[in-house]
Amino acid sequence: MSARSRWVILGIALLAQIAAVSAMFGVPFVLPELRDAYGLTTPQAGALAGLPGAGLLVTLLGWGVLIDRYGERLMMTVNLLLTAFFLVMLRVADGPIGVGALLAFVGASAGPLNAASGRLVLGWFAEHERGLAMGIRQMAQPLGMGLAAAALPFAAGHWGFTGAMLLPATLCAATAPLVAVLTATPRRTAAESAAPTVAPTASPYRFGTIWRVHGASGLLAVPQFTVLTYALVYLVQEHGWTAPAAGAALACAHIPGAAARLGLGAWSDRVGSRLRPVRTIAAVSGTALLLLSLSPLALPAAGVVLILVCAVLSMSHNGLTFTAVAETAGMAWAGRAMAAQNTIQSLGSMTAPAMMALVIHWFGMNPMFAVAAVFCVAAIAVVPVARR
Repeated sequence: MSARSRWVILGIALLAQIAAVSAMFGVPFVLPELRDAYGLTTPQAGALAGLPGAGLLVTLLGWGVLIDRYGERLMMTVNLLLTAFFLVMLRVADGPIGVGALLAFVGASAGPLNAASGRLVLGWFAEHERGLAMGIRQMAQPLGMGLAAAALPFAAGHWGFTGAMLLPATLCAATAPLVAVLTATPRRTAAESAAPTVAPTASPYRFGTIWRVHGASGLLAVPQFTVLTYALVYLVQEHGWTAPAAGAALACAHIPGAAARLGLGAWSDRVGSRLRPVRTIAAVSGTALLLLSLSPLALPAAGVVLILVCAVLSMSHNGLTFTAVAETAGMAWAGRAMAAQNTIQSLGSMTAPAMMALVIHWFGMNPMFAVAAVFCVAAIAVVPVARR
């Protein structure tokens, strides 16, 4: 394929991941319709909304093995079609148990697209341009969330819960033939474009570098999901905002968040390192979180600006750590390594809110941000800065 075709493949990978994100994380945006359709309480509906994440966690490492063995094009096509099928089957689900099972299957089938599309981009772009390429691909999460937030509530108001979920089903089904026809197995491997730190067929998990990359990413997931979970409550409770106004402000923060992933990817290409910028972002994020925790003592109004800054910073590191773990693993292990990275992120999304709920209960909202800053400091110590 030509150099131009690489960018077509990148665009298709971005579209596939947007489809997966809208399928996996779209349910919270139609939670009232899900609750009313099956006579559930809000906590019960919320539990169903979390089942795609559970399905991802249970199956993702296994999918990573299949991605490495059978290639990205086949597995992405299969996963998109399965995701569309399970979303369509919601129309005939038998009560909350059937819906819950199908939502878990949605997570199990859509989740691997992150690792597969990342491996595809990794193979088609040389090391000196992967930061930018992966930064573009990592924009899928905020774009997919924004698309779901904009379209699904409107659709649910007209067609109900199952009707709304046909939108991500349609996007997945429409993207599958594009993946099957217009993408291809990369002609070169990571070993050909840059010498890896280990032999391509050796397990990178025999060495400490990849564990440190995973560890830094896991530590940074705590402040990321702390801010994402409690920012709206903070604006409402501490600053008297209405929930719709706070939600709109935080939705807008996804735009510079997506741009930050792109910019940091390009920066990492220029400086020849993925992880030195991660260390810088961790330091800046930790400082912002600490200032946020102290803002009531000096300038309370600054808390509004700081929480939005923290929201942008907290989501900006993902593209760099994702690229770093794939490059460290090499193409032979990239699918499994990126699946493991996704698993760590998912665990962070599940554990950080519960852990910080205890901090809020014992100490209050503002000290919670100082605790989150400690995880940024720990990440700085863990990041293996000698590795790209």
